[in-house]
Amino acid sequence: MSYQIIKYTDYFIYGIMLLMSVLLVSCTTDDPAELIETEINNNTNSEDNCTTNYNNNDNDNTTNLDSVEKKNLLRNGGLEDWNTITRYDILNYWLCHNNFNVTRNYKVVFEGKYSAKMQSTQTGSTATVDQCIPVEPSSRIRIRFHYYVEQWKDKGARTYCYFRTQSAEVSTISADELKALYDKNTYYIIRGGGYGLAYLPHNLSVWQVFDETIQVPPTATYFVFGVNSYYGTTMYVDDCWVLDETE
Repeated sequence: MSYQIIKYTDYFIYGIMLLMSVLLVSCTTDDPAELIETEINNNTNSEDNCTTNYNNNDNDNTTNLDSVEKKNLLRNGGLEDWNTITRYDILNYWLCHNNFNVTRNYKVVFEGKYSAKMQSTQTGSTATVDQCIPVEPSSRIRIRFHYYVEQWKDKGARTYCYFRTQSAEVSTISADELKALYDKNTYYIIRGGGYGLAYLPHNLSVWQVFDETIQVPPTATYFVFGVNSYYGTTMYVDDCWVLDETE
């Protein structure tokens, strides 16, 4: 009798131990297959987060304008693409009439890695960046760029833009025609410092923005966006945009 009690007691204890093992296995996450699946899911979530962050950062670089959906008509408007193999820094897609006066800069930058440093150290020599782009006749274009004045002398700097009937320079619409089309204040948008200003406002050592809208002449099919920095003035230009604002 005593032997049977001990036997059944052993069976009972063994059954309790077996039940606890089953419960322990069902609650653990040490199963290799389950761990692999968990790791895959975690990696997938991590990749999704990286993608989201990248897209947000990319949008942040373009939210200087009201709408990121609008296309910048300028090529290399961020001034990031340079050819540095030649003797002088060449700003790709842009025309720099005196290459030695326009150099790639990485110390004073509004956005991205580089800006264009414009500095003329010789009397009569102008630092100029410009680019010719197609536009629609009678449309409205928005001109926007950031600039940083380090040193200002005399005339300093201003926009120096053209409208053309064709891409060739000989098709440039004359200043007299433009003055007949625009009032004096409006004319200063393309040949000055903005509406009513002959030269760019020049608070030193701070980024400023030029942001103006103007109507394209009815005979124009090309626009030359340009900025001039004159002798004795040192400035940096970055984040340039020309947008078609026609409704």
